[in-house]
Amino acid sequence: MKRWIRIFIISVFAIAAVSLVVIQFYQTRRTFSINDNMFNIGVGNAMDEVIKQLDAETTMGSDEPAASFSYQGLDSLIAEQLLLNGIDIHPVVGIYNGNERSFLYSSDPRHEKQLEESPYRYNFHPAGVVSNNQFFITLAFPTAQLFLQRHSNLFVYMSFFLVLIIAAMFVISLRALANQRKLDQMKSEFINNMTHEIKTPLATIGLACEMLRDETISQDSASRQNFIGIINDENQRMRVLVETILQSAKMSNKNFHISPKEVDVHQIIKKVAQSFTLTLSNRGGSLETQLNADPSVIEADELHLTNLVYNLIDNGIKYSANAPAITVSTAIVDHQLELRVSDHGIGISKEDQKHVFEKFYRVSTGDVHNVKGFGIGLNYVTQVVKLHQGHIALESELGKGSTFIITLPMC
Repeated sequence: MKRWIRIFIISVFAIAAVSLVVIQFYQTRRTFSINDNMFNIGVGNAMDEVIKQLDAETTMGSDEPAASFSYQGLDSLIAEQLLLNGIDIHPVVGIYNGNERSFLYSSDPRHEKQLEESPYRYNFHPAGVVSNNQFFITLAFPTAQLFLQRHSNLFVYMSFFLVLIIAAMFVISLRALANQRKLDQMKSEFINNMTHEIKTPLATIGLACEMLRDETISQDSASRQNFIGIINDENQRMRVLVETILQSAKMSNKNFHISPKEVDVHQIIKKVAQSFTLTLSNRGGSLETQLNADPSVIEADELHLTNLVYNLIDNGIKYSANAPAITVSTAIVDHQLELRVSDHGIGISKEDQKHVFEKFYRVSTGDVHNVKGFGIGLNYVTQVVKLHQGHIALESELGKGSTFIITLPMC
């Protein structure tokens, strides 16, 4: 995806997200206002019913409420009517003498100031008798704000939760697009590398065949054997490369299975090491084996284990700037066979070590562009180790080389 397209998509999403938040804020305020109006209407309807019942049941003298009036009963009556109107909070109730500016009754004296200033004030004229004093029933709702927020917050939380989900999905989509772009780039590099990698042994084999057609060379036994060895080594190299690609593709299938049998790891190492003789000789390198594991026989798939060792040695040779110095060692550690392949090459950075086992990933070599490979060798090695229920680890330092440590279960 082009950079300007990504910027455009991000900008559109940012504008849409901000607009959604603004609309939600406005809608929240509007919802809160509607709930506030509904609350006031509910209180008004409840108090109309309360006053009506008091007019029918209560007797009052000319100036003061009757001594028999039950203030606690008034609390219960108000709470009951509020609940019938959908308001499940208990208010502070007071009976206020407007002329003397005092309270005849207050259910909570701590809130008398709030009761005196409350807009919820209702004339109190029991039995239809109007006294010389003005009596009011006043209500205060200390928790009204919380009540309104509780009824509004559900929609607010749901909206913001949905916004977060949309934002998360957008980020995930962007990352998926970026990963897809990276994968496409890696696949393109893989095809280019595969073309060059296969062309090299084919060209070498073709050149060796041309030399063998020369009568002077074909009659020289030593030269003939040398060129035959080159053809054999390059053929082996190409076979392993093609096999690695094919087997790596097969391993992507979850139903893929190996065919384990008893194999001698030391024999496999010696066989693979022999195939690198010419390559190491041409570069002035060396390959040392320290085969200390006893016993060295394990249950493994011989083909895949051979390719595993080949890939690790080949990897060490390719990433050695000078004459390669490869060491392959084995040992028995905690009843498991440990295989170590070490080199003194360019090493792998901490950042590259995080991705080195990923498919199509190739270790950065800075300004060096002569390192060939598909980017699937180490991924293939990792899959082989997992199929054998083993473990792989990497120890590396830039400029000092790398060591791949593989542990495999014994028979």
